[in-house]
Amino acid sequence: MTSASPTVPPPRPERLSHSLRRNIEALETRRRQEAASATRQDRVADAITRFTGSMRFVYLHLALYGAWILVNLGVVPGVPRFDPSFVVLAMVASVEAIFLSTFVLISQNRMASAADQRADLDPADQPADRA
Repeated sequence: MTSASPTVPPPRPERLSHSLRRNIEALETRRRQEAASATRQDRVADAITRFTGSMRFVYLHLALYGAWILVNLGVVPGVPRFDPSFVVLAMVASVEAIFLSTFVLISQNRMASAADQRADLDPADQPADRA
């Protein structure tokens, strides 16, 4: 272990059942394959979904929308109002919501597909382990 790595991997028990060992290996292999085969579009959608689900995104919106509202209420001296009825703000927020919900749905579809593939490892669907 290097000093740059603050954690160590969990210990791997020596005596796992054959089914459990096989399922863990299958999950690890499948995750590596999914990561390697993810399209550029999938990676972009996942990155956007990760960012939009973060507090940084919330803070960014508080700052941007807060400034927009303050300027258009006339609270900021020397800055002219550009959307006094807030119609443009409503349109921007609506278009943003359409795109964000689309990215979330894309990510949810990918997660559902991965869950379906993991369900293939369900022991109820496989013959009893003889080991």
